[in-house]
Amino acid sequence: MYQYAEVAGGARTAEHWAVDLEQRMALAEPNDTVRGVFCNGLVRLVRELCGEELEGHCLAAAGEAKFLDFFNYPITTYLRMVSTGMRLLAEKQGDVDAALRRLGRQVVVDLGRSAAGRALGMMNTGDTRSRLEGLRVAYRVLVSFGELELAWTGPRSARVTLKRVFMPQAFHEGMLMAAFEERNIRGARVNGRQVGPLANEYELSWE
Repeated sequence: MYQYAEVAGGARTAEHWAVDLEQRMALAEPNDTVRGVFCNGLVRLVRELCGEELEGHCLAAAGEAKFLDFFNYPITTYLRMVSTGMRLLAEKQGDVDAALRRLGRQVVVDLGRSAAGRALGMMNTGDTRSRLEGLRVAYRVLVSFGELELAWTGPRSARVTLKRVFMPQAFHEGMLMAAFEERNIRGARVNGRQVGPLANEYELSWE
């Protein structure tokens, strides 16, 4: 059973995350998959920040020599890689939450550079609301599991709820913030919190 533990001061160490990760992995099913763009982003970031040795350890943990951006891989493969690289990534970024946000950002940056990502970008034209509506489409393209709900809370604000997702709230904060930046939305703010087992909620606002 997954048991989310709050930590004094809100700081979660790599050791805390390792325990949390094991619980998340235990709840994953064989058909819970992510696109290889997740894995390639992590490998690229690990190599850039921590060197080729840790990159090799992450690939060994995954049991893969390379990943195809739009091939499906088990979420457990990605989570094992994250667990392997988390301690050093957290040291480089300042803490675990910052490392997770950076990983989330990396997915969006890499997706935006891909042909499929550019095609999705063409679909999300128009005002900010129209662009944010595209999150549902992008979510279904990237992962096979979970559910994304989008609710409008004001003229320039919205709430995103993610249910049955395997990465912590900080990871999706990074993804959502990067999605704002990719669409040149000004004054964007993203505040997330975990609201249940494998469930996160995010308050979005912009100018």
